[in-house]
Amino acid sequence: MSRGEDNTVKLNVRKTTLGCAGLALALSLTACGGSGDSSESQNAGDAPQAQEAQQAKKGSMQDVMLDQVSLEVPEGWVKSPAEDFDGDWTEGYDDSADAPTIRVRVAPEINDSPHPDVVEAELAARAQVGGFYGDEWKGGKREKADIDGASRGFKADFTYVAGDGSPMRGRWILMTDPETNKVVTIEIAGEQETLSEDLMEKIADSIELKPGK
Repeated sequence: MSRGEDNTVKLNVRKTTLGCAGLALALSLTACGGSGDSSESQNAGDAPQAQEAQQAKKGSMQDVMLDQVSLEVPEGWVKSPAEDFDGDWTEGYDDSADAPTIRVRVAPEINDSPHPDVVEAELAARAQVGGFYGDEWKGGKREKADIDGASRGFKADFTYVAGDGSPMRGRWILMTDPETNKVVTIEIAGEQETLSEDLMEKIADSIELKPGK
């Protein structure tokens, strides 16, 4: 087993809590008939706006390139360490530099087939027989996909359990380069608690192949 194959994301979940002090202040002023200092009322009203701005920033995306594939990942994600790759998977992006829970990575060519469903079948066989994702890998929905820049496209979902017991989800997006006929694969994988279905869809929908690069 190569380090590149074994390097599926193994994860630590970061839990955060949000305070509601601004909301409590606004409610207390309302209960008193709004008879507080006008500056206090203004600050209380600003709290939800500040929280909304913070959430908007959190949901913003950045454009990145992996091999010949352009895609979007959330702001703040970082390039995966180069030493993590020495097999078919060559580079990626992580949601954290210190304790990543999600990774997006690329394989420029798994085999020489021009058919993305054939390449997906090999990846699934590796997962089932080779144990690259542990003993509890399970395939999910498999279907053709329309991908910008590709002559053929295919996607397949899967789940598995990381070494630390964390339930994981993932998706392979496979696309055929119309100029070279090689199939490029993007994998999105991470802890189910941090990689939501919505985020996975958002990243997958942004993928575009740059033919011939």
